[in-house]
Amino acid sequence: DKTVYNLRVDGSTALLATGVGLLLIDVEKQHIIDHYRPLLTATPYSIQEHISDAAMTVDSLFLATPNGLFAGDRSTNLLDPAAWKKLPVPAGSVPTNLVMFDGQLVMLTTTGALYVRRGGQWQHVWTDGAFIRLQATADKLYVCAYDKGYVFETDWSYSLITAPVHDVSRVDAQTIITASGAQGLMTWSHTDTGYNQTGESVIPDGPSQETAWYGMVRDGVYYATPGGRWGDRQFLAGDVMRFDGEEWTSLEQKDSISLITGERFMDILGMAIDPKEEGHFFLSSWGEGLYEFRNHRFFRLHNQYNSPLLTLLPGPYCRVDGPVFDDEGNLWVLNSNFSSKFTNDTIIRILKPDGTWTSLCYPKMPAAPTWGSILFTSTGQIWINSVRARGYGVAVIDRRGTNWDTSDDTVRWFNTLPYEEGVLNPFVYNCITEDLNGTLWIGTNEGPVLAHNPTSIFNTNYQFTRVKIARNDGTDQADYLLKDIRINCIAVDGANRKWIGTEGSGLYVLSPDGTETVHRFNTDNSPLPSDYILSITLHPETGEAFIGTSAGLVSYRAEATAGKADYSAVRVFPNPVKPGYAGTITVTGLQANSQVRITDLNGNLLVAGTSLGGQFGWSGLNRQGKPAASGVYLVFSATEDGIEQQVSKFMIIR
Repeated sequence: DKTVYNLRVDGSTALLATGVGLLLIDVEKQHIIDHYRPLLTATPYSIQEHISDAAMTVDSLFLATPNGLFAGDRSTNLLDPAAWKKLPVPAGSVPTNLVMFDGQLVMLTTTGALYVRRGGQWQHVWTDGAFIRLQATADKLYVCAYDKGYVFETDWSYSLITAPVHDVSRVDAQTIITASGAQGLMTWSHTDTGYNQTGESVIPDGPSQETAWYGMVRDGVYYATPGGRWGDRQFLAGDVMRFDGEEWTSLEQKDSISLITGERFMDILGMAIDPKEEGHFFLSSWGEGLYEFRNHRFFRLHNQYNSPLLTLLPGPYCRVDGPVFDDEGNLWVLNSNFSSKFTNDTIIRILKPDGTWTSLCYPKMPAAPTWGSILFTSTGQIWINSVRARGYGVAVIDRRGTNWDTSDDTVRWFNTLPYEEGVLNPFVYNCITEDLNGTLWIGTNEGPVLAHNPTSIFNTNYQFTRVKIARNDGTDQADYLLKDIRINCIAVDGANRKWIGTEGSGLYVLSPDGTETVHRFNTDNSPLPSDYILSITLHPETGEAFIGTSAGLVSYRAEATAGKADYSAVRVFPNPVKPGYAGTITVTGLQANSQVRITDLNGNLLVAGTSLGGQFGWSGLNRQGKPAASGVYLVFSATEDGIEQQVSKFMIIR
């Protein structure tokens, strides 16, 4: 465990409380003074390796650990485990933060209890479960909390900071700066009336939250919702994070919606944008129902009180997911359930453009606690996944051209997946994605499962497919693609490559048929903050992949974009290629699978190939592997049949 749990600076000495002990560092000379690893085995001096915090005086060191509070005399050999003594703390207390304030040791515990040690005895000062951190100067004690902050004087009188305070730094005797979460860095000045904010908050450009559970791109803008669900809700603050290519913004009313509705605005899962009305969109939630917005403003909360949507139990159990518009402007959602009060006509709910609700009843679809998403396929079918627990599986519906008459519909329910070698029994069905060839890719806990030729899905002998990867070890044996790896999400880029996000194994980019790995990204070989991938959203114009993980959102500039209908928007970037640039030179705006040739003005060929979807990349190296010389270069693009052609040019400056 190399986690740094806390960092404090005392003069020229930095104290790093880590998972591998306490490090004392001389910040001026930039070297380690001491490294104490008090992993003591002899009782009663048992300290586990994890150190939560440390405080130092001229003659002592104090360590906060999950096993209690320990002190060491600095005049002794603290590399000797026996030199550390366990200090008594109030019953049931587990120290998390330590500071020296006014010559006394101050301790914060896991329950939010604040104590000061006087004369060898602990005196209780305050308890607040929102307390998270301590900081101190010679004459001020700063107590940080999720919703506010306290500044104590040496006589223990205090002033209040009316904003979340996750950390604090002192500028001068009258000025401090607080790290205030989504409110950014805030500057406060001390006056006769207390601490007042001065100037504007400094908020770095970025998403408001680290979770991107669901993502979509509409009209060149990336949207992400920071929710989450499984058996229970995640209690994540509601928002829509929006990136237009230059800056991030959030839902304007995110802090006031709960005041308007009287319900919590949390655990936002899906988003559906009305293609026929600007500023009209819906957000599904795992507890409160369906939020509707018009002109980008909150309009209505649809729930068990004013709509056919049902709640499993009294209170916040109106669980809705999978919002999507059909071609006629109807909004489809899934109402998760498994109580006897639910029937088959309560699962699929449809809100029509005139504001009325209807539902579709399919007896083959079981009551289930976690309905996931609705996919309208290119062949007119509807695929719906039930994610987990009782009732997991996949429903396939063919409405045969009749919208609300279900009597002629064909429905098939799969809770097992027959394939060429038997029957697969997944217990998690996280996602369904259609590729550019019309094949359905299903993400399960057994890896990806494919449905080729889905128009034949209603045949009784229909079989799914699992991709086999040859071992290439001299045998004829093969392994199934990502066997036994739980798949959370699948996206398809403009070159029909598959982007597969897993639960703990990172991100895979696969060839169109899945037999070759183009890229594998994880926390060891990439900036991915976590190997638990929640969502993958591909920008069709730029090729940028937005990757939501359990520890944050990152993006990757991929090689493929969606193909264009013609060559009217072809461009090369960067153009010109300036001195010192060693990255990829990209041709974008191409038709899918274009044949591309780059030459100099004399007709000498430097590179030729096929675009990935609508994009082609060149390293900038000539056929001898050296950087191409300064000059003007031509890009010849043509469709696969050669009927449509286009020529672009760009410049390289060395």
